[in-house]
Amino acid sequence: MNSIDKLIRLADVRGTLDLRCQFQGDWTLEHEQEILGKAPYHIVLAGSCRVELPGGKGLSMRAGDILMLPNGMPHILRNSDQHVAQTSSTRITSGPVPVRHIGNSSPDLDMLCGSFHFNRGSLLLASLPSYVLIPGTAMPDDGSLQALVELLRGEADGHQLGARALLDALSQALFTLILRAHLHHHGEKNGALALLADKRMGPVWQAFLADPAHDWDIGSLAQMAAMSRATFMRTFVRLAGVSPWTLLTRIRMELAFSLLSHSHLGLSDIALQVGYQSQAAFNKKFKETYGKTPGRARRGI
Repeated sequence: MNSIDKLIRLADVRGTLDLRCQFQGDWTLEHEQEILGKAPYHIVLAGSCRVELPGGKGLSMRAGDILMLPNGMPHILRNSDQHVAQTSSTRITSGPVPVRHIGNSSPDLDMLCGSFHFNRGSLLLASLPSYVLIPGTAMPDDGSLQALVELLRGEADGHQLGARALLDALSQALFTLILRAHLHHHGEKNGALALLADKRMGPVWQAFLADPAHDWDIGSLAQMAAMSRATFMRTFVRLAGVSPWTLLTRIRMELAFSLLSHSHLGLSDIALQVGYQSQAAFNKKFKETYGKTPGRARRGI
């Protein structure tokens, strides 16, 4: 398992396909800020639309384009630059995906809308920009992303057995393909992904992921990066935006959340697996990170 695989697994990304939007005429739809841990996405199947983001940033989306908003930022969708009031719509729920209609039966825009749900302490999602736009003209050469979108469209169109479960599974896979396409074209300049891409810092980050419970010290980390201690610290903070110890703590807490969610290990065993000899110290740091105790997190409270 490579480091990106580990980050995706720790993020515990799950996908849902929530709506099929078929709009005609002039329309405006406002989307509020999502809760932390939910990233909406939009896939334009046919037609075009405008996306307005905070700060006056505007995006144009055309058939084949995919937009993901990792931090769930508020946004407005419009049919054009012309501003009209929030538009009412009708909703049909007869198929595997609810269909939202504006206008008549000949839509100008056909779009799939869904969400990625993830561990809100995810280092991977925190490393991504506020929006990720994959143009249809910049899809991977292997055709994997286009093929997955066609599968989503086909299942959303039909009434096959198990369509709902398959749509959500495909939506989960969609996240990885969006991430792959984004990194191929843009990479990352800071955060966890920037560390992985750096020739000297990459091995340090991989060591953290491989053994987060280890009692790491600045000397061994600097030696791993073939740098002096001072140069290592400056370079690490410049790339990651935080110290090695802050990032290591985040990895440990993200792993702890995953173990609480997907294992039957006791709290003391989980504390040891993430590098804490004292369960009290582990409980305190976990609550500082997630706002709840490990026991409440396990019970979903």
